[in-house]
Amino acid sequence: MSAIGTREVVAGFLRDVRSGRDPEAAHRYLAKRVTAHQLESEHPRALPRDPADYAEHVREFRKLFGDFDLRIDELLVDGDKAYARWTQFGRHLGDIDGHAPTGRSLALIDSACYRVADGKIVEYWIQADRWGLQAQLQAARP
Repeated sequence: MSAIGTREVVAGFLRDVRSGRDPEAAHRYLAKRVTAHQLESEHPRALPRDPADYAEHVREFRKLFGDFDLRIDELLVDGDKAYARWTQFGRHLGDIDGHAPTGRSLALIDSACYRVADGKIVEYWIQADRWGLQAQLQAARP
């Protein structure tokens, strides 16, 4: 797959699906089976994903953060891989890691490297600034 095709797939996925605008569009961008590498220092793991459960994952984000905005801060493409870094702006509307909803603004910074094959995302490695989120949640405590 060319770098142009990879860019189109990943940019479309972020714009349409990960943004929360149209979670049901996941089937247009994700393969039937995707390996999701969760790069957490204390518990790295790989999870199987499919378009339906990824759509549910995004709907859960909307319950926690409302109709959030997703700003793409960087998108770099090299062959079949694309690195994306984004900032998600939302509000604390659901219980997050034991923190009751406060309605306060939250910003999450995440990044992921996506591998595309045959016009679909087949694998990704994601890192989230969970420490930054925890700091915001702690600061919001009464």
